[in-house]
Amino acid sequence: MVTSSKEKRELGTKAEKIGLSSENVKTQRDEKDDEEGQEQKNLGSRISASAAYQIAASAASYLHSHTRTILPFISSSPENSNGPSKDSSGSDSSSDMINSDVASLMATTDSVTAVVAAKEEVKQAVADDLNSTHSSPCEWFICDDDQSATRFFVIQGSETLASWQANLLFEPVQFEGLDVLVHRGIYEAAKGMYEQMLPEVRSHLKLHGKRATFRFTGHSLGGSLSLLINLMLLIRGEVPASSLLPVVTFGSPSIMCGGDSLLRKLGLPRSHIQAIIMHRDIVPRAFSCNYPDHVAELLKAINGNFRHLPCLKNQKLLYAPMGQVLILQPEEKFSPHHHLLPSGTGLYCLTCQVSDIDSEEKLLLAAQRVFFNSPHPLEILSDRSAYGSEGTIQRDHDMNSYLKCVRGVIRQELKRIRKTKREQRRKIWWPLVLPHDINAGGIILGRSVATMNAGQDQFNFAGVLQTGRESLKRFSRLVASQYRHLFVVLLLPAKLLLVGAFSLISLR
Repeated sequence: MVTSSKEKRELGTKAEKIGLSSENVKTQRDEKDDEEGQEQKNLGSRISASAAYQIAASAASYLHSHTRTILPFISSSPENSNGPSKDSSGSDSSSDMINSDVASLMATTDSVTAVVAAKEEVKQAVADDLNSTHSSPCEWFICDDDQSATRFFVIQGSETLASWQANLLFEPVQFEGLDVLVHRGIYEAAKGMYEQMLPEVRSHLKLHGKRATFRFTGHSLGGSLSLLINLMLLIRGEVPASSLLPVVTFGSPSIMCGGDSLLRKLGLPRSHIQAIIMHRDIVPRAFSCNYPDHVAELLKAINGNFRHLPCLKNQKLLYAPMGQVLILQPEEKFSPHHHLLPSGTGLYCLTCQVSDIDSEEKLLLAAQRVFFNSPHPLEILSDRSAYGSEGTIQRDHDMNSYLKCVRGVIRQELKRIRKTKREQRRKIWWPLVLPHDINAGGIILGRSVATMNAGQDQFNFAGVLQTGRESLKRFSRLVASQYRHLFVVLLLPAKLLLVGAFSLISLR
């Protein structure tokens, strides 16, 4: 373990405390000036938090005024219609839980609309807060593998207010000044996290030089941030392409329009981005499903940035899948298998081998489109049982679910490998043990075991020696290639026998 966002915050807090204690020696006037300066520094975060609160308040107001005729909310107190109360929050009814989850979804939907239609001042305030090096929308951790000189950057998913700010600010902007559009909120968050991680990147390069490698990975929002930071390090010239290992994401939303073309421009293979997706996870589908025409027209009408988004115009999606898509399917007792996949647990890769690159890309795009719309997010959301801690939305996106399914695939693969090795050992060892015909290189010539036992006088010893010599050659090759340690063990008793024979001859 090298460091983490939590450790960085603790160090920053300690530094602030030390600074405040040293300032106590100064005059009262200096202390007042410092306090005023500190308040001005914190003003930006208060503005962004206020903007986020206004969005949430707007959503809550909309929810209370418009959903009572749509959803049968169960209230334990008539005061619930005017505002939240302790009684309503303490309800133990399962229907209350489902309704609150549906209400939360509708509030989030209205929040999205509010952010998309918000003025640029509000969105810039949120962006500045996300871009700040003092805030982090997700927790992150850095650890080293000293043997391979690899430094791992692991980023968590959405859990904080800042992470929801990043998710909601999803309008497209240019990525690093290139002809590629990216999710604005996640890009702004990546900029701030990039500055926090950059010293750890440089220190690792200084320590290991050309041997240094970097692996970025994360779940949900963390995976998208990992992807952007990885590419930013290359584009800004901080890390060579040879030092960047493929990015592995788990259940992350697509956040780029033109991402595959960017990989080609940077000289990176498609496999540089390995997006692992649970077979029914709604989050990776959120921006990459087919958007109805009326939704697309609404986005274009309330936010001009969407009017020139190629993905929305040509493919009716916000952001296209990027890199290599790998579909993770768990055991059927955990989650029903996907109708496009074989039954049972497995990890499936969308790929095709075609001589024409354009044809290959078209086939991959078609396959991705079918998968990301089966099931469509609206189909998942229309099922009331999908909500709550036991619902399919949480189950198929939860980080622990991914971990459980990956372990299941690994166990299955290890069983297959062990079975293959056993079969290979049988093919190698049985010819050395069982008798065969001379043409097959057997030990006993032209005799079965029964014949040999029936008449020992017919046993051809010379044939055994000849065939035994051939078997010994095969055995020697086997030991030399795969079992060198056995060769040493076999030589030891042979050496002892030779030493014993030599000593007997010497005594005589």
